[in-house]
Amino acid sequence: MSGSGDNDGISAEDLAIIAAAIIVIGDIIGLLSVLAAKNESEMEAKVSSRKKERKPQKKT
Repeated sequence: MSGSGDNDGISAEDLAIIAAAIIVIGDIIGLLSVLAAKNESEMEAKVSSRKKERKPQKKT
């Protein structure tokens, strides 16, 4: 990316940028998994509270 004079492969700067991009992608995936888990636990709480609120119906 920046020309340091030698074209032997990936420079230290290139490697640092790649590593930073991988870390950002990992953080985004982690954030999405936390949000999904929070959403799932909220949905389970709503379902369990609805079950408690229901009154048994009398059979006729």
